[in-house]
Amino acid sequence: MTRKILIIEDTPTIARVQKHIAIKVGYDADIAESLAQAKELISKNNYFCAVVDFILPDAPQGEAVPCTIEAEIPTIVMTGNIDLKTRDTVEKYPIIDYITKENKQAYQYLEKQLQRLPRNENVKVLVADDSLSTRRHICSLLKRHKYQVLEANDGVEALAILAHTPDIAVIITDNEMPNMNGDELCSEIRRLYSNDEKAIIGISGSDSSHLSARFLKNGANDYLRKPFNSEEFYCRLSQNVDMLEQIATIRLQANTDYLTKLPNRRYFFEETAKSLKQMHKAKLTPSLAMFDIDHFKSINDTYGHDAGDEVLKGLARCFAKYFKKYLAARLGGEEFAVYFSDTNSNDVLKHLEGFRHFIELNSPEFSQQKIQFTLSIGYAHQPVYQIDELLKQADIKLYEAKETGRNKVCT
Repeated sequence: MTRKILIIEDTPTIARVQKHIAIKVGYDADIAESLAQAKELISKNNYFCAVVDFILPDAPQGEAVPCTIEAEIPTIVMTGNIDLKTRDTVEKYPIIDYITKENKQAYQYLEKQLQRLPRNENVKVLVADDSLSTRRHICSLLKRHKYQVLEANDGVEALAILAHTPDIAVIITDNEMPNMNGDELCSEIRRLYSNDEKAIIGISGSDSSHLSARFLKNGANDYLRKPFNSEEFYCRLSQNVDMLEQIATIRLQANTDYLTKLPNRRYFFEETAKSLKQMHKAKLTPSLAMFDIDHFKSINDTYGHDAGDEVLKGLARCFAKYFKKYLAARLGGEEFAVYFSDTNSNDVLKHLEGFRHFIELNSPEFSQQKIQFTLSIGYAHQPVYQIDELLKQADIKLYEAKETGRNKVCT
């Protein structure tokens, strides 16, 4: 579902720029040139957020801001300048942010904020503070920016919540708490999760000049002294969430095959090695299948490498769908592999045979040239707990499938 944004702006050129930015990010944008038009649009639509000009012909004192706030629309205020009087007026309201229209950077910043809001809906933040009033204040700031919020009274409760909700991205923790201090909580979190996995922001009302350093040395990513400015709070929080997102993107790129978007050889080896250790301890028998496109060189020679790439991408989509419960990867060239943690080899073999038959019937749909192809599959189900050796066993069976007629599963 496309999110709707309301742009309240009386200067047409600025409104067009804002609308262009909103559409680029993925919003459906409505423009109101006055407070009256804005009220009419609000009465007829549900808006995900709003960008509001502070001064309008029929709202010269910023009256459009309380209009969107009262309609419970998250609001970004844009204004020509931000003197002390304007700032005081704007900060009375629970807005998302305010931006001055003074240069190109302002519109780049607006784009970034509009990108963050939908993203924040999927970001979980844990607030650990024994002060109910402080906790409520921080939670209200977070909810304003659409974060998912969880609360803990102290460090012990925070760890328990983290254990049950491992996809929490950010932990904001006070230092002075009963049972476990914030810096102790940082140490415990870092024992379980790296800086790449969770961001920690320490807060404290203490005057100690050493506390920020202690937080950072114990694993915190950032530190704020209470009472803090909400604008600074949002900036620091966004920077930390952006950092986690960038690291996740880099990790995904490092572990993903560029052409097929399946996991690559490196990721496959790392993940199967972890699973094989667990399988060994549990005395379970692992399974692995290797797949090779029959006569793939002939496809490239006959139709060209672009057509060969289409075949690989179409096949990869089938792997992702047909083996979504398992770990499927492109090992290189036209070779693929699937690792099964299931121990029932009969069920796996039925699955493999079904996949082979599906590809034989439907492969022409993968390319514009309607290229038909088949797969040879080698399957190993043995008490072997080294990935290199398990792949070797599956590769022997793959070779056998190739040598005995292709388009078959050998085990």
